[in-house]
Amino acid sequence: MSTPDTGDRIRLTRALFPELASELDAALASNGGDRADGFDAWLDGETEALRATSLSSVGFADVLDEAQRDRFGRAFDAARAVAGRVGLEPPQPEAFADAGADLARLGAALSGDPTLVPVPAPYGLGAAGWRRLFERAAEHEGPLSQPEGGSPLVLANEAEREFALLDRAPSGVPIVRARAGAATGWTLRLVPGGLAPAVLGLSFEHGPHATLPEMLMLQLMRAASSEPLVDARSFTWLAGALADGRLAARHVYDAGERSVRINCREIGNQGPHLGARPPVG
Repeated sequence: MSTPDTGDRIRLTRALFPELASELDAALASNGGDRADGFDAWLDGETEALRATSLSSVGFADVLDEAQRDRFGRAFDAARAVAGRVGLEPPQPEAFADAGADLARLGAALSGDPTLVPVPAPYGLGAAGWRRLFERAAEHEGPLSQPEGGSPLVLANEAEREFALLDRAPSGVPIVRARAGAATGWTLRLVPGGLAPAVLGLSFEHGPHATLPEMLMLQLMRAASSEPLVDARSFTWLAGALADGRLAARHVYDAGERSVRINCREIGNQGPHLGARPPVG
């Protein structure tokens, strides 16, 4: 895609801010100013500032305060960076609102818990799709890089075999698709993003749990933002029982191997470093 020249950017900015442009044109004219050189140069500078600033928070402007918008904006920026590596594009914030997401409620929850992270998560990628995302992440210096090759996403046999159960969108949560019939659908929930699970020492029966796509996106978003990955010393249960309800998957980051591992344990298994990240939707 070609980069617009200065004239194109000025025309775009004037189209976006017609009232402001008219007001300043009038003010400059009354004072004998030269609109073409002075004002359009200022507009060009403002365009560059807008291009350098995240616009992802614009959709939340009516219902969130500045701090909430900033957290949503940074999350969407990271999600776009991750998904864009394989040609995906998370829906705009407005699309989640139109589908029924309660943005005001999500914003209030963010204000009450600094560990919560907005996570736009895709469903329907399958194991191969997630491996591609992690392989692209491994190409960048960071906690998922693989100096000796290999994939930074490692799935246990049970998780691989029944991946479709882990790839299901949570019930009752609005799903947004780029177009009707698209294979990939997106949800937006807040996931506790502390280095360890929000609730520790519990078996799988003590939910609710984040989904596999939510945890994988959380990790990729953190890697893209140069933040430390979670679960380096803990395990997080994932939604969706396997093996006819006997097993459940859990997530861990292996710092030594620079890999995210999904292994499985019996649903009654519990320990001081195993717990849940109850999402807010």
